[in-house]
Order: sequence, then structure tokens, then C-alpha cells
Amino acid sequence: MAKFFRRGVSLIRFLPAVANPAAPTAPEISAGTNLTPAVGGISGFQLSNSPIPVPDLATVFTAQINGEDTVADSTLTLNDDDTTTAIRVALAKGTSGFILLQPYGATAAKRAEVWPVKVTGFNDEWVLDNANAKSVVGFAVTAVPTQNAVNP
Repeated sequence: MAKFFRRGVSLIRFLPAVANPAAPTAPEISAGTNLTPAVGGISGFQLSNSPIPVPDLATVFTAQINGEDTVADSTLTLNDDDTTTAIRVALAKGTSGFILLQPYGATAAKRAEVWPVKVTGFNDEWVLDNANAKSVVGFAVTAVPTQNAVNP
């Protein structure tokens, strides 16, 4: 695979429903909200494991086994837009759905990630710096994400 610059290629969408997270369908994706043009930052959306140490009297080395899987706080920072409310409506606090991460764009058969989420808050970011207005949307990841889904 060739190296690439993520901006201008990768896509992020919010889908209200996905029947099979391993293979979201084109109609499910079309029914979603394209967040890509508004995304100014992303945090979290990374699965991690907390290994458990397993000491063994027969050795001085302490091996590990897999422990619980967790996800750090996940947020999207959006460039605010005073001309549209579509994203604010789609991502209202308490809304459940799926974040679809398409690292290689909407190319058929390429890998995608499907994250089941619930919106925990949609907040304006107030800064007085010389910067555009932004909002931060928080998400609770509600089930195991599918990190090797396939684009239709």
C-alpha cells in the first residue's frame, strides 16, 4: 500500500443504523450524515487492552495475558457553521448510532471501522484566540467496534 496524506482521502460519517457492522451497506451509509467537511480534529476511537500480569514461581519473568478491552474518551472537534443545523440534529445528546471511519475513502472493498456510539454531549468550544469557532462532540463507545469492516 502506498503512503498517503489522510486529509482529502479519509471520510467520517455518522450512521443511524447498521445491521451488520462488518459490512455496512450503501443505503445505510447514504442514510447517514457526512461529518468529513466539518471535522477539524479526532481523539480516541482507539481500542486498547489492559494486560494482566501472571507471575509464575518457576521463573523470574512475569508473563501477561489479555485483560479487558477499553476505549479512551472519544471526541470529534467540528468546525462550527452558523448556516446549517444538520450535524447538530444528527448528533444530539443521547443519540445512538455508528461512527463510520473510512481511512481510504469510500473505495469498494477497502477497510473501514464501525464504532457503535451514543452521543454524550455536543458543546461549543469557547476560545478568544485568532481561530475559527469549533464544537466538540463526545461519544460513549457502547459495544466492541468492528475495525476490519469492508466498504460496499
